[in-house]
Amino acid sequence: MRGAEYDYDMNDSLKHYVQKIHKLPTLPVVAQEILSIVNNDTTSVRRIEKVAENDPAISAKILSAANSAFFGLKVQTKTLDSAIMRIGFNNVKSIALAISLMTVLQDKNDRTTFDYKRIFNHSITVGFVARILSKRLKLEFAEEIMMNGMLHDLGYLVLNKYFPQDYGDVLEAHKDEGDLLGVESRILGFNHGDIGKWVAEQWNLPHNIIDTIMYHHNPSRAKKNLKRIAVIHIADYITTGKMLSPTEQDPQYPFDHVSLDILDITESELVDIEGELTGEYAAEMFS
Repeated sequence: MRGAEYDYDMNDSLKHYVQKIHKLPTLPVVAQEILSIVNNDTTSVRRIEKVAENDPAISAKILSAANSAFFGLKVQTKTLDSAIMRIGFNNVKSIALAISLMTVLQDKNDRTTFDYKRIFNHSITVGFVARILSKRLKLEFAEEIMMNGMLHDLGYLVLNKYFPQDYGDVLEAHKDEGDLLGVESRILGFNHGDIGKWVAEQWNLPHNIIDTIMYHHNPSRAKKNLKRIAVIHIADYITTGKMLSPTEQDPQYPFDHVSLDILDITESELVDIEGELTGEYAAEMFS
């Protein structure tokens, strides 16, 4: 578990739910290896390529991402090494880590309430949009923000895997009430960010990832990593509204205008950014 500065008082409902998770998967070996090289600038491309080669799912997603609209190249790449060079070392690490974590939370028992592929595609798109936004704003973490984007909705996968019936009730109520976050809080007593944060802590993920998972819908509540959280909030808002929502029905996420203050951009600038992103990058998702 994280240190005291990241502990928080869980409400009784969240405690009740997490106590039912008796067999949370351990951090996959692939994820452990990737995390060990995340902050190592001397790591060779060959090392990350070797990690990816040992997992067909990771290799396939790296190739798919390299050939996506986000890189704007019409010549398809077919080899892993060329895909890594095209995407960039840090982005490959982000994709590989996120896939390894998301895979262990995939429900295998046909009880799913969520479209797993849709969640994955939404998450990777948020990662790419966050990267583009960060580069535009010349933020120092632009080359590593993709990992935050890909893991921001980890809580959905936890709820889908361990509490499919309860979350099915949430989605049914959502059809009539809208405001998915509000329905989660009313029925469960917490939202997907809360339980996602808990899992991220159990896996000892980096602090900035924990914070973006917890606060990606409400940057105004955050105290640390504010710019990362604001970028993910905006990227999620744009992706959900204009590209691909994590749910079939519009979740009606509210926009937290504090994110604009944090990044020192105006509402009109946000409209311009949104228009550029949704115009330049088609809603092409990853197979």
